[in-house]
Amino acid sequence: MEQLNSTSEEKILKAAKDVFMKYGLYGARMQDIADTAGINKALLHYYFRSKEKLFDKIFENALHKYFERINVFSDSSLPVIDQVFKYVENSIDFYAEYPKISMFIIKEIEINPELFHKKVQVIKKGKSIKMIEALEKAMAKGEIKKIDTAMFFINLQSLCSYPFIAKPIFKHSLKANDKDYDKDFSTGKLKRSVKNFVESSLSKK
Repeated sequence: MEQLNSTSEEKILKAAKDVFMKYGLYGARMQDIADTAGINKALLHYYFRSKEKLFDKIFENALHKYFERINVFSDSSLPVIDQVFKYVENSIDFYAEYPKISMFIIKEIEINPELFHKKVQVIKKGKSIKMIEALEKAMAKGEIKKIDTAMFFINLQSLCSYPFIAKPIFKHSLKANDKDYDKDFSTGKLKRSVKNFVESSLSKK
């Protein structure tokens, strides 16, 4: 059988990402992925052998991108508020590329928390967000307001991810189609809004 070229592989991986994000590991079928990619199911099995191996590749790619983008708190040359701004930028860019990943992760943890934890630890390899640690150091130095750092992190993460998770609800409530929603609630507008929350929550000015 001929070698899989880069264009075909990219098409398969994109289709697999869409199907896995929608149905999860256990709900997705190789036939769904083959149909979405526009290829024969036998060809898909030939190159990727099993649904689990294809899932691992998609999941690893997504989490590698995530940890690379949110690893912004090691740059001590930046004030902590600027580090959080960078986190906001990178997080929203990630959710724009993987809009369904939050619901996907919740679903996978609910189904098999031990397996999910093992997969994350392999990919994470000691990387961590370190936001709370950076905020607590900044508070001790008097650089930012006194805050509940855990609650701030939860609120920040929710503001970055929920517009993507709840897009169908917001579209219905606002009577907006995809084009109007994406225009009125662009990533640029969302970033500015979340940064305003960061500024008002942390800045002592």
